[in-house]
Amino acid sequence: MKKSWIVVVSLLIAMLLTTNVKGYEQRKSLILVVTPGFSFEEVEWLVENGDQQLWRKAAFSALNVRPEGSYSYLSNTVSLSTGIRGVGVDNWNAYEKGEFVEGNKAEELLLQWTGTYPQDSLLHPYFHKLIEKNNSTTFRAPIGILGETLKNEGVNRYVLGTSDLSSEERVRYGSLFAVDKTGEVQGELTNVVEVHSKSPAGLRMNQELLLDEIIRVETESDSRSFIVVEWGDFHRLFSTKNMMTSTHFVVNYEQALVTFEQFLYKLVDNQNGRNVMLLAPMMHTDAYKEKKQLSPFFYWDTSNQQPRELYSQTTKQRHIISNVDIVPTILSSFDIEVPPPLPGVALDKVELTHDNHEEVIENVNWIFKIYSTRSVILSSYITLLVLMLISVGILLWRKKTKPHWLNAGKIILLAAVSSPIWYLFLSKVLLYVHSGYYFWLLTLLSILVAWLLLKFTKYPLVILGVAQFMVITVDLWMGSPLMQRSYLGYDPIIGARYYGIGNEYAGVYMISGLLMLIPFWKASKRTFLIVTTILFGFLIYMLGASHLGTNAGATLSAATAWGFIAVKHSSLLKKWKVWLPILVFAIPSLSLALLFLLQMNGHPTHIGYAFERLLSGDFSYIIDVIKRKLQMNWKIFKFSNWTQLFVTSYILMGIILWRQKNWIKNEREKDILQSMLVTSVALLLLNDSGVVAAATSMFLIVATSYYWLLDEKETSA
Repeated sequence: MKKSWIVVVSLLIAMLLTTNVKGYEQRKSLILVVTPGFSFEEVEWLVENGDQQLWRKAAFSALNVRPEGSYSYLSNTVSLSTGIRGVGVDNWNAYEKGEFVEGNKAEELLLQWTGTYPQDSLLHPYFHKLIEKNNSTTFRAPIGILGETLKNEGVNRYVLGTSDLSSEERVRYGSLFAVDKTGEVQGELTNVVEVHSKSPAGLRMNQELLLDEIIRVETESDSRSFIVVEWGDFHRLFSTKNMMTSTHFVVNYEQALVTFEQFLYKLVDNQNGRNVMLLAPMMHTDAYKEKKQLSPFFYWDTSNQQPRELYSQTTKQRHIISNVDIVPTILSSFDIEVPPPLPGVALDKVELTHDNHEEVIENVNWIFKIYSTRSVILSSYITLLVLMLISVGILLWRKKTKPHWLNAGKIILLAAVSSPIWYLFLSKVLLYVHSGYYFWLLTLLSILVAWLLLKFTKYPLVILGVAQFMVITVDLWMGSPLMQRSYLGYDPIIGARYYGIGNEYAGVYMISGLLMLIPFWKASKRTFLIVTTILFGFLIYMLGASHLGTNAGATLSAATAWGFIAVKHSSLLKKWKVWLPILVFAIPSLSLALLFLLQMNGHPTHIGYAFERLLSGDFSYIIDVIKRKLQMNWKIFKFSNWTQLFVTSYILMGIILWRQKNWIKNEREKDILQSMLVTSVALLLLNDSGVVAAATSMFLIVATSYYWLLDEKETSA
C-alpha cells in the first residue's frame, strides 16, 4: 500500500511540475524594439562607449532593409513586417480612438470609407489602400501576415509608442508588425510618449511607463505575447538636427544613446523568459547620404547567454541578413511554422567562442566603402574599356601600322581581358588604400601582367582564360568570398544577389572557359564536340548548383550554347524542321529539368523557391518574376554605365563580322567564336541583368577578336 501511495504522489508532483513548466514556456514574450533613425554610427558609439555586458551578449548582424522602390521608413517597415518587399501608401498611420484625421475622428473616417471600425483596436484608416497598392505590385506583399499568423497561434499582440514629430505630424508605423489581416491590433501609442519641452520636437519616450505597460501586457496575457515598441527618439533627434547648434546636437545625441541603452538594459535584464529584438527599419538621413544603407539588428536570447552569431540561409554571408528573414525569425521564436508564401528563412544562431562585434562592424564598413565608391570606380573602368576598344579598332583599321603599335594594342587588349581577375584578387586591398589608388594599382598590374604574357608566352589569351576560369571556379567552391566583396561582384546593400556567381562574372566565366578551347583548333569535329561537352557540362554544374553559382540565367545560357554546338556538329544541321524545335523547345526544357535537379541538395535558394511556387501551381508568381526581370533589364539599359560597354561591344562586333567575313579560316576557331556569340546573346535574353552579362561577355569576345586580327595583321606585314 505504501508503494502505491508513493507512486501516486510522485505522479501528482510530476504533473504539477510539468504544468508549471508548460505554463512558464507559454508565457514567454518577445519584445520587438523598432528604432527608426538608428544606424551603424550609433552602434559603433555604443559598442565602444556603452555597457559592454549588454551589447556583447546580443547576437548582431547587418540588415538589408531595401523595399520595392525608394527607401523610406514606411516602405521599409512594410517589407520587414510582411517578409516580402513592399511599398507604403500616402497618409498611412495608426490612430487611437478619438484622434482626428483630416478633420474627422479616425473611427468616423473608417465608417465613411469601409462601413465599420474595430471596437477594441488601434485604427488604421488607410489599411485597405495599403493592401490594394501592394497587390498591384509584382511582389504582392501580404499585409498583416505576421500578426494574423501570431493571432491564429494564440500569441497576444500589443503595440506601444510613436515616432511623432508633433501633434499634427504623426509617424506611427510600428503597428505594421502586429496588425492582422483586418488591420486590428491593440496598443497604447501616445501615453508612453511624454511632452518634454527640452527634448527634440518637444517629445520623448517615457521608459518607466513603457516598462510598466510591457510587464502589464506580459502578466495579463493568457499565453505568449508579442509586443512592438516604436522608439521614436532617434527619428525626432535627426529630424530636427538642421535646426540645432552642433554642440547642442552632440549633447542630445549622447543623451539619447544613454537613455536608449538604459531602457534596453532593463528589458533584457529579466528572469521572465523574455527575448528582445532591436530592429532599425530606416537609418537616419546622415547615414543614408553617406551610403551606409544597412541597418543594425540585435537579438537578445535570454535562454542562452553565450556569444552567438546570426546566420541567414537567404544571404549565405556572415554578418549580413535579409529583410525577408525577420518575419520567419519572429515566428520561430514562438515555434510557429512559416506560412508557405514567404521566401525567407528563420535566422540560425551559431554559437561562438568569442565576441564578434568588432568583426561585424569592420566587415560592414568594408561593404559601405565598396558601395560608396562603386559608381565612380565602375564608371571609370567601363569608360576606359570603351575608349580602349575604340582606340584599338582605329589602330586595326589603319592600312599601315608599325610593329610597336601592334604590340601596344595587344598589351592593352590583354590588360583589359585580365582586369576582372584583379578585381577578385585585390578586393581586400580596398580596406587599406584609397579607392583612387586602388583603381590605378589594378590598372598598372593588368598592364604589367599583359606585357609579361606577351613577351614570354605563346598563347597569352589561353593562359588568361585558364587563370580566370580556375580562380572563379575555386572562389565558387569556397562560397564566393572574393566575389562577395568585388566591385564586379554583387552588393548586399542593393540586395539583388547575395551568393553564387553574379551576372558580371557569369559572362567572364563562360567566355574564359571558351578561351580554353583555342588549343583544340586543329582537333577533329568529334574530339572538339567531346571536349566542348565536358566543358559545358562542368559550366552548367558550376553555374546551376545550389551550393555554387546558383545563377539560372547563366545556367540556361550555357545549355543553349552547348545545344548550338551539338546541333552544328550533328547531321541535323541541314534539316531545320528538326533542329529548330530542338533548339527552341527541347534544349530549354532539358535545361530547366537539369536546373531543377541541381537545386535538390537541401540548400535553400531563390531558384529552389521559384520551382516550389511553380510546382504548387502558382503561375502568377512566375509571371511576376518575369515582369520584374524585364523591368530590371530595361532600367539597367536606360540608366546603367554598363550600357556604354554593351552598345559599344555589340556595334564593334557587328562591324568585325561585316568587314571581316572570312578572317577566320579554321573551322574550330569559327566554332569557338560562334559559341561565344551565342553565349553572349543567350545571357542577354535569359538573365535578369542580361545587359550586364552581355556587356562583359561581348567585350571579351571583341577583345579576343581584335587580338586575333592584330596577330593576322602582324603576320601579313
